[in-house]
Amino acid sequence: MLDAGGTAADAAVAVGSTLSVVYPHMTGIGGDLFALYFDAASGSVYSYDGSGAAGALATHEFFERSGFAAIPERGPAAALTVPGAVDAWFALRERFGSMEMSRLVAPGVALARDGAPVARSVARALIEERELLEADEGARTAYGSGRSESALLVQPALARTLENIGSRGRDWFYAGEGAAAIDRYCARIGSPLRAPDLAAHRGAWVEPIRAGFFGFDSVTTAPPSQGLALLIAQSIYEEFAGACAADDVSASFVHAAVEATRFAYADRDEHVCDPSYRPAPIKRLLARDRIRELGSRIDADRTVDHPPIGAADLGGTTYYACVDVHGNAVSVIQSIYQHFGSCVVVPDLGIALHNRGCWFTLDEGRPRSLAPGRRPFHTLIANMLLREGRPRVVYGSMGGDAQPQTGLSLSIRIGERGMEPQAAI
Repeated sequence: MLDAGGTAADAAVAVGSTLSVVYPHMTGIGGDLFALYFDAASGSVYSYDGSGAAGALATHEFFERSGFAAIPERGPAAALTVPGAVDAWFALRERFGSMEMSRLVAPGVALARDGAPVARSVARALIEERELLEADEGARTAYGSGRSESALLVQPALARTLENIGSRGRDWFYAGEGAAAIDRYCARIGSPLRAPDLAAHRGAWVEPIRAGFFGFDSVTTAPPSQGLALLIAQSIYEEFAGACAADDVSASFVHAAVEATRFAYADRDEHVCDPSYRPAPIKRLLARDRIRELGSRIDADRTVDHPPIGAADLGGTTYYACVDVHGNAVSVIQSIYQHFGSCVVVPDLGIALHNRGCWFTLDEGRPRSLAPGRRPFHTLIANMLLREGRPRVVYGSMGGDAQPQTGLSLSIRIGERGMEPQAAI
């Protein structure tokens, strides 16, 4: 797409839609997306929140009637939030792209129609999640041909879905036949997601959050993304860095990075949720006096008694970055959360619905309490390090709950220590 004259945004949409076909266990049309976009013409970084909210039927009473004491991680009841990725593709293309959507999704259409080689991790996930996939009619149909690593994974329903998105636009998925297909299947199997929930969905361009880091401007995605945890960890680490040995594998380096991240996780678990429900006090959490106090609590010889981390399984995610000849850069993370998301696949569409809603709690009055129209906490973060107003590092990672720690490690090695990316990884 870049060789054909497309922008970084065009390339990102092409990558995201193609990954939906070749990496269906980790990402897809049924999931969410967060992005940072550096626009070279204006010199500004823009952030898109492509996360979906809980459906109108996703109430405490729904789960109580269904016999659940907590929100399940898999199955129909786990498919309770709207997929936001397709909306985000259109938002990126419409604001910063130059190509038609039909051209951007064409590689994915061809791979879904004609068959894609089954990557090792796809083959492994098909085996690991076999029982859950076989329990769902749509999943049995979609992934029955992909059990062998040497086989091609042919997905005709997904090919038609991508083709319709490309030719008929965003509304086909959120207000037309795509939404109707999701509604029919979810109603039949016992998921609370319905067509009006998709029709109501709107992602948003929001202000990214940022902090200084060794002379860089560290920029990341705002809540409900856990990007704030990365900024806190970076700030604490920088405050404490003078006590660290320069050796990349020294005990003091690892200890400082781990302790900084654990402080950040404690803040994250207390504050990061849907900001329209309970905004995180970002300025207070990143205030220099507070960061200095947290850094002073790191003991070089022992760990601080941190509260337990509210971690879940690592899940499945894809991260990708694109930079074009004009200097535009995009940092994108797109996911259906755990392998194959909820393991519910809409038969007419060939898409697995994500299970991000399992981060909600049924406990009342908590930051992440379930409510219709509320967005769940997201492990997804997309990042950049800027210097003199321009991106020097565009980065992120898969890894679910571990993403702030991975981001801290990469930013220290590439940003502070000047390592080449491959060596840093």
